[in-house]
Formats: sequence, C-alpha cells, structure tokens
Amino acid sequence: MIPIFPFFLFLLALQSNLIQLVKGDNLFIGCGFEVVNYEMIFTTDYSSVCYTMCKSHSYTYYTHKAAMGQCVCYIYPPPAAEYMPGGPEDCNGQLQYNIIKSNWNFQKCYKSPRSYMEEIPSDSFKACMDGCAPHQIAIARPTGIFPGQTNCVCCGEDELDGMEETECDLEKYYVFSHTPTPVPTTKRSQRSLAIAQRQAFNPPGPY
Repeated sequence: MIPIFPFFLFLLALQSNLIQLVKGDNLFIGCGFEVVNYEMIFTTDYSSVCYTMCKSHSYTYYTHKAAMGQCVCYIYPPPAAEYMPGGPEDCNGQLQYNIIKSNWNFQKCYKSPRSYMEEIPSDSFKACMDGCAPHQIAIARPTGIFPGQTNCVCCGEDELDGMEETECDLEKYYVFSHTPTPVPTTKRSQRSLAIAQRQAFNPPGPY
C-alpha cells in the first residue's frame, strides 16, 4: 500500500511539472483590432476549442472572437500596427493574439528599454523570439511602421531591473522569457545559429 502523504506530494510535483510543460504554449502576444489574413475560420463559443482545432491543423496563430463566437487560425502574424491596449484574457473588448506553440512565457510590458539596448527590426513577435533563442529575454515592440514592423531586443533577465512597467499597447515593450537555447560550440552549429538569427531578423517575407 502506498503511503498517502508521500503519494500526495508526488501528485503535486507531477502537476507542477505538467503546468510548466504547457505554460509556454498558447502564448499571449497582444491585443488588437482585427485579423484580416487567416487560413481557417469556424464557429465555437469556446477559446479552448479554438486553440485545440488550430493546433491540430498545424497553424501558427489563433484568435477567438468571443463576441461573434468565431475562431480564426492563421499562419502569418497579426499586423503590428493593429495592436491595442490590453493584457492576457483582458483585451478590453478587442481581439487577443496568440502563438499556438512556443517555449517562451509572457511576463509583462514596459514603457521603454534600458538606454544601451539596441532595437533590431523584425516583422513579428515570433521572429523576435526565434532570434533571441540563446538569450533569457526577448523584448518585442509593435510599431506603426509600414507594413507592421516589430522591433526586438535580446537580453538577460537581470537587465530588466529599473525598467518601468506599463499597460501593453502599440509601441510598448512586451517581455518574454524562456530557458535559453545552449550556444553551439562547433563551427557548423554556430553557422546554423547565425543563419537562423539572420532569417529571424531579416526574413524574406511575411513570417
């Protein structure tokens, strides 16, 4: 017979590990006015159904339009210029944009970065996170620059000290964290990483 108390602790530990495993998926990347370009749309009252269906069809993003009872699945990122104020599950009546699969976690938004941080142009939050894979932190700023430029900063978590928190919105700095991808040591692996980062920050088209 298994002792009850140790078994209870085991269940708590297992639950904690499962929560950590799924925490990065279904990643909030902001609130916005509309989703214009999408690949699939269907009717459902449940965000969880929307997420599951879009994931099963291997789409990159999903948005659940609760007021209309609609789900949209899409490959290309939402336009940065469409971003509106709001946070996770609190988009003030606007739409919530989500990446379906990710190993990043959303933290919070800030007014501005540290003065020495260099913003690198990219074209999406996902591109920013992909390019920041060797770092703890990816900071994405949706801008109004045509056709929807997202600026990006890669840094360590300790570099967030002193930055002022604010409501997420257009031109604000969205902070995401993860366990960094180990920096490769072989020349071939380093070249592969350099190519991946170049594609992330200078993609040939919609990402």
